Amino acid sequence: MTPEPLLWLDALQGSGIRPGLSRMRALLRELGNPERACPSIIVAGTNGKGSTSSTLASILNASGYRTGLYTSPHLVELRERWMIGDSMISSEALSSAIEQLRAAANRADIVPTYFEALTLLAFIGFKNAQCDVMVLEVGMGGRLDATNVVRPLAALITPIGFDHTEFLGTTIRQIAGEKAGVIHRGAIVLTSNDDPRVLGVLRHRAALFGNPFHVVTSRHATPLPGDFQERNAALAVRAAEELSSLLPQITHESIERGVATTRWRGRLEKIERDEKTIWIDGGHNAHAIAAIVPFIAAHVPPPRLLVFGIMSDKNVAEVTAALFPLFDAIIATEPYPPRSELASRLVLLAGDRGVAEADPFCAIERALASDYSSIVIAGSLYLAGAAIEFFSRGGAGTRREEE
Repeated sequence: MTPEPLLWLDALQGSGIRPGLSRMRALLRELGNPERACPSIIVAGTNGKGSTSSTLASILNASGYRTGLYTSPHLVELRERWMIGDSMISSEALSSAIEQLRAAANRADIVPTYFEALTLLAFIGFKNAQCDVMVLEVGMGGRLDATNVVRPLAALITPIGFDHTEFLGTTIRQIAGEKAGVIHRGAIVLTSNDDPRVLGVLRHRAALFGNPFHVVTSRHATPLPGDFQERNAALAVRAAEELSSLLPQITHESIERGVATTRWRGRLEKIERDEKTIWIDGGHNAHAIAAIVPFIAAHVPPPRLLVFGIMSDKNVAEVTAALFPLFDAIIATEPYPPRSELASRLVLLAGDRGVAEADPFCAIERALASDYSSIVIAGSLYLAGAAIEFFSRGGAGTRREEE
């Protein structure tokens, strides 16, 4: 990829969060509305969005559809965010899409936020690749998220919990209301939520448009570890079944093939090295940590060591209270300064079990040099990305915005 387009894109980092869809809509008009080039499916929620999106995209690929999958954040390589079929967007295709976006932004005299630009690149890239269908993971919320410019065939809503309360509201109903904003007229609505307060909000929004509404309570076998992934897989499977009347190449056989070939890195990912078993998970809020705690208790033999880093805007006290008691030793680190909670503060919460090692690569090296054979690396998607890069390349990586 030529450096100039990437430099333009990188310059948008630090643009922060500026809620609203007016910039998106104006730039899409300037680009010829690439978001309408093929049907779309949108996936919102607090946790499980990425694995649900990936599973559904895998099913669509197995059904013979050329599928575009847009997720965030990336763990190692920026191009992970845009999958076309089973492959990341090519460097050349991404460079071309950035050039198209930059030209449109100049013509319209609009500077998008970084996440808006990434989302616009998804629409441009998937149109250029002549995708048959696209699966879009919502970044934050739903109603005002940059992805919410489509009129989807289906809106999937994974479990909802407390996160980004400064933008989405301080009650579960308020947050559910923001997530429900992805429900539009004509969409099949599916959710795996079981909280009556959430279901009431989602059901009401779907009823406004007379949309079909399905609550998915089943589980489905999946290669992704963790009981919660069975719920995410079941949501994707039910969505595929409901969509088969609109996308007739979907069959029972292609659903099973798609589920079986789903890959989603950094979510209870297991690595064996030097007689040690390492589990990497991007759980980055209390809701996500609560989902992995039962897995750790049941499947990670004690004594256990934790490499932990978290963003300071998360509920640090709640996350650490749930996670730290499972571990005999804790190495606190800072995967994305200055947004990371300081390792020195985390050590205070860990007590005499904790040590601080601000650099995440040094923290992982320290864990591997320990006597512990059960190691968990968790607390942030940035830390999961650093760990994956550490084990795949052994070198320092770039740090990025968003989580």
